[in-house]
Amino acid sequence: MTLMLKIGRPQIAMSAEGAGSGGGESAAPETILFPEDAPSPDGDTGGDDHAETEDRDAGKPDDSAHDDPDDRVPDDGRYQLTMPEGIEVDQELIDALGPDFHSLGLTNRQAQQLADRFIEIQGRRGKAASEAWAGRVQGWADEARKDREIGGAKWTGTVGSAQRALSRLGTPALREYLNSSGGGNHPEMIRIFAKVGSMIQEDNPPNGGAGGNGRKAETAHLMFPKDAPKG
Repeated sequence: MTLMLKIGRPQIAMSAEGAGSGGGESAAPETILFPEDAPSPDGDTGGDDHAETEDRDAGKPDDSAHDDPDDRVPDDGRYQLTMPEGIEVDQELIDALGPDFHSLGLTNRQAQQLADRFIEIQGRRGKAASEAWAGRVQGWADEARKDREIGGAKWTGTVGSAQRALSRLGTPALREYLNSSGGGNHPEMIRIFAKVGSMIQEDNPPNGGAGGNGRKAETAHLMFPKDAPKG
């Protein structure tokens, strides 16, 4: 899971990949159709590392005699804020808020404390949203596994057929979409790919092959097996 925040406009880039349906809070969901793409949970703390930044100067002796630039109100209203690793500065927003910070008499240090607090709150929100989405994607996988048509004793064959269809007919772009969206775990997505995969089994062609008449099966017949090939 990757969490990228912008000051004022938090952005969450979630990957619906993962392995297993374990019970850890940050456990990522499994990926049914592309299990080899499943990464290990990265242990993202969602901004908790900055939970105590607002207290970092508590109890510090007054050092105004040294005239620290961070303790000044910028004359030009331009504040220089430092973001933790992985957090992108929304400089446009900071520049827009600069005059307001200046009119309130905020020093650069005080503005930094506000930014740290904002990052902490948004980090917690982003982590909660990511965990909720991961739970939903894993829920789809659990639902598919219990489905009466494709799950239970049929589950192994279902997954094999679905993966066969994606291997034969899918594209890298489709693979990326299903992984990033979590759609590859949805019961209906697995169901349709499994049906397609069962139609293109190379071991049992409708016509031709060992014992057949040597005629290659028509594509239309593969997709609509109840209709006999023409000619």
